[in-house]
Amino acid sequence: MTPLRSTAAAAAAIALGLLVSGCTGSGDDADAGPSSATLTAPMTPPAPSLAGDEEARALSRLPEGTATGTAVIAYSGLGELRAPFNGVCSHDGDSTVVEGSADTARIRLEAAPEGVQLTLDDVDLSTSSDLATGRYDVSGAHLMLDAPLAHDAQTVGSVQLEVDCG
Repeated sequence: MTPLRSTAAAAAAIALGLLVSGCTGSGDDADAGPSSATLTAPMTPPAPSLAGDEEARALSRLPEGTATGTAVIAYSGLGELRAPFNGVCSHDGDSTVVEGSADTARIRLEAAPEGVQLTLDDVDLSTSSDLATGRYDVSGAHLMLDAPLAHDAQTVGSVQLEVDCG
């Protein structure tokens, strides 16, 4: 073992010994009893409540036709897309689809009774996420959507769409 490794190993052993023995501020406090500090596991945020039938029914009121507006899609650790949106609104059975492009990204939002899903295909990125409950407002031909994106029961980002269909 080299001197550097043996010094590092000794320092690690001392640090471990201090952690295990519950080191106190001074030798006089050694009989004071156990330390009041406790270790707790980090809080795990609750799983997002996924969108479903209620949100699909709200989006089903959108008329079919050309879709124009603005898309803001943010993924934790990846970045944000904020650009004008151009595409189409359509219906396929009990599903409503808003599909188009924003900058270089292809976006597909599909709302069905079993859930709402967003698929994003861009340069070097292709991902699909479920939408959680949020704001799904339809007024005439206007959609104002603001909801968290979820994957594997965790929030991974957000989507905001403000689009006029028809």
